[in-house]
Amino acid sequence: MVDAVLEDGIATFSMPSIAARLGVAHSGLYRYVKDRDELLVLAIEKAALSVDWPEADLPWRDLLSDVARSVWTICERYPGYDVVALSPPKWPERIVAQVTPYISSLHRQGFTIEDATVAVQIAGNLALTTSVRGTGSYPLARTNGERTLSQRHDWHDRILDIVLDGLGSRLLA
Repeated sequence: MVDAVLEDGIATFSMPSIAARLGVAHSGLYRYVKDRDELLVLAIEKAALSVDWPEADLPWRDLLSDVARSVWTICERYPGYDVVALSPPKWPERIVAQVTPYISSLHRQGFTIEDATVAVQIAGNLALTTSVRGTGSYPLARTNGERTLSQRHDWHDRILDIVLDGLGSRLLA
């Protein structure tokens, strides 16, 4: 079912469209998932865990840059991921387990635990918001939709550099 969601479109699938894709009755899907939100969370998880993620022991700036690149890769691989991942029904535990070592690493490198948590969230959200284009009601979709993929990558990298420069000032001495 999750593969069918990713093929159908993670941001646009419906339970009837998944049932049709699988050749089963719509009601049959509810033997496996409670509702669309549960299936969406499973699809978010599968998409997120399908990419290579950085090792947690990287220097903080490299780590956050690589986290952002991983999220960007998910967005490229699964159109619509950016939109649904900006406000998921809940975050899958396996994704939380994936990013928790990053927070610990940043904390060991001199950030408060709160700043480390925010830094990881910013890196991911920045990739999501600069990826959004032409879908959803987000104002960024209209702006980003006018840019080529390469231009969106460059824009993302520029913003990330500014953010990381600012985060550097939060390091504890």
